[in-house]
Amino acid sequence: MTSERDLSRFWCWHSDCPDYGKKCSGNIVIKEFYGKNNTALLKCRTCGHCFSETRGTPFFGLTTPWNEVVRTLAQIPEKGSIRGVARSSGHDKGTIC
Repeated sequence: MTSERDLSRFWCWHSDCPDYGKKCSGNIVIKEFYGKNNTALLKCRTCGHCFSETRGTPFFGLTTPWNEVVRTLAQIPEKGSIRGVARSSGHDKGTIC
């Protein structure tokens, strides 16, 4: 499972870390997986802080399967409105927003 994740695109989010914001430093490793979406919990070997692979993305904190989120968001240009997407996807307008 770990070989499927490209860790070179991640960096440490801890601002006091010497490797803060540096990609491809080799300091990021997978600590464990969690949640319905099998999200990776990443750890910085330099400072020891952990963070989610989805931190800083629209997927952070979501429990809805990612493929459903992407499929629903892809309807926005076609339907032209949040309300239209809500009707066609069966989700509440507030959820879409």
